[in-house]
Amino acid sequence: MRVDQLAAAWMRTRRALRLSSSQLEARRARQWRQLQPVLACTPALAAVAWGPWEAVPITEIAALRADYGAWNSLGLSTKTLHAMADAAEQGLATGPLSAGWSTGSSGAARGLFLATPKERADYLGQSLARLLPTRALLARQRLALHLRASNALYSDVQRKRFVFGHFPLDDSNEQTRSALKAFAPTILIAPPHRLAALAEAGMNLPTLRHLFVGSEPLGEAESDAITPRLGCAPRSIYQATEGFLGAECAHGHLHLNDHSLIIELEPVPGTPGYRPIITDLRRVSQPIVRVRGDDYIELGASSCPCGFAGRIIRLPQGRVSDVWRFAQRTVTPPQVVAAMESALGGDALWQAEAQFERVVLHLLPHCLARDAERASATLISKCQLPVPVEVVRDLTGWQGPKRRRVVSHHG
Repeated sequence: MRVDQLAAAWMRTRRALRLSSSQLEARRARQWRQLQPVLACTPALAAVAWGPWEAVPITEIAALRADYGAWNSLGLSTKTLHAMADAAEQGLATGPLSAGWSTGSSGAARGLFLATPKERADYLGQSLARLLPTRALLARQRLALHLRASNALYSDVQRKRFVFGHFPLDDSNEQTRSALKAFAPTILIAPPHRLAALAEAGMNLPTLRHLFVGSEPLGEAESDAITPRLGCAPRSIYQATEGFLGAECAHGHLHLNDHSLIIELEPVPGTPGYRPIITDLRRVSQPIVRVRGDDYIELGASSCPCGFAGRIIRLPQGRVSDVWRFAQRTVTPPQVVAAMESALGGDALWQAEAQFERVVLHLLPHCLARDAERASATLISKCQLPVPVEVVRDLTGWQGPKRRRVVSHHG
């Protein structure tokens, strides 16, 4: 990865942060025109190249993941891409191309990403411009990143001023605390469940200056509980295998990356929220055009003192597929999270699972009876549930690298 490409991406993004909404729209139109030769080389998109983006059919993520060979512009087969991603997870990757599996991927339709050195430079330049103040780039930084497996997409940030440390999510909390203490990070990026575990264990990181959270939902009360313990307020990174979708600015607003993406917001029936339809205008090896995501999104404030015109959304708290739909009542993930955090606070572990005729609330085995009763009553009251809540003290830990606090079995 060339440093000049990273610097160019950083400067391009910093300039975009000062553009108005209409200027961002014109910028996206220009980027779409520039993307057309890439689409013409992508089997799944060749038939719609050179036309308006609105004319491209919407694709479900499952369809994209079923045939990665059709969704790349480099002529690589699905089998080859799977082998590249597997090799990367085992630390055996070779060549300039990087491929990998997304955090939490499992089953037949796993999330796979592909990037060239130039795309990696573009991604890192965008990330640095969106996440860190300029003065932070002038100081030596030690970046600790929690992932299931390391990948060149992230470790390319290793330069004279940046030292990268990979902390596997499969490691125990004890192993992570020991490794973090030795690494002494100035920047820490991790999912909320790992940050919560570090905070609960009394982790002290005196060198820490910037704290970021991603890959799974973070509640407001949970953020408030983590902040005093780790000494930094966590800022959210909104990212999926399908793109770097947004980042929280220094004023606490989560902005969509409207400078490099077309993100259509499709209304979710019966709710005030939306699901994203994603078009990434910067990706060329693995074009993402009108791919329908499953995150449940609600719009936030209309403007922000930071000056970036990218739309503001509230922190996503779950998936559209996990909206609770009863016969006469619809309950969204943010409503469930708000009710549970008001009852138990931000540092409690829980999972609320909607079935057809009841809600099962999973709590820790040592949860006090009065706390369980309060949580159940609050969930029924604040969410106006038309079904009973059954409390089960069986939550002993999160299975897999990603947690899901709000789950629906309604189909």
